[in-house]
Amino acid sequence: MKAVLIKTDKGLRGSTPADHDAWLKFKRRLDRMAPGTWLRLEWARPRHGAHHRKLFALLALVADNSETYDTPEKALVAVKLVTGYVDPVIDPITGELVQVPRSIAYESMEQDDFERFYEAAIDGVLRHILPQLDRETADRLLEQIVLGWG
Repeated sequence: MKAVLIKTDKGLRGSTPADHDAWLKFKRRLDRMAPGTWLRLEWARPRHGAHHRKLFALLALVADNSETYDTPEKALVAVKLVTGYVDPVIDPITGELVQVPRSIAYESMEQDDFERFYEAAIDGVLRHILPQLDRETADRLLEQIVLGWG
């Protein structure tokens, strides 16, 4: 079962009707489980979609204002490198240490971690990729990009 739940004053509820149905089904199943039954759970604090869109607005801003990172895909790799969101790996051919960007997929990063990544991404972009922009201008442009997608 996968469902996005919201903590309310009355307990957990599904974030959509389908999620709520899945949650209620799970609760009923829990109540019927015999003692000693094994159960494996995975949980995460999912990311906010609006925050995720802000990152992709940042990538669009970089792509529109950089000759080097001229696509959102290249911009994402650059942002991961500038934030240090990488795993060091030894190249089997050269023996050199290379930096392999990690995944920022919803399943790979919870909201708290994404918030830290996003702040590091903004800082890295403004310091190293688009140093001609200040934070206030960048925030205003990002808001305009996100609103334009709506």
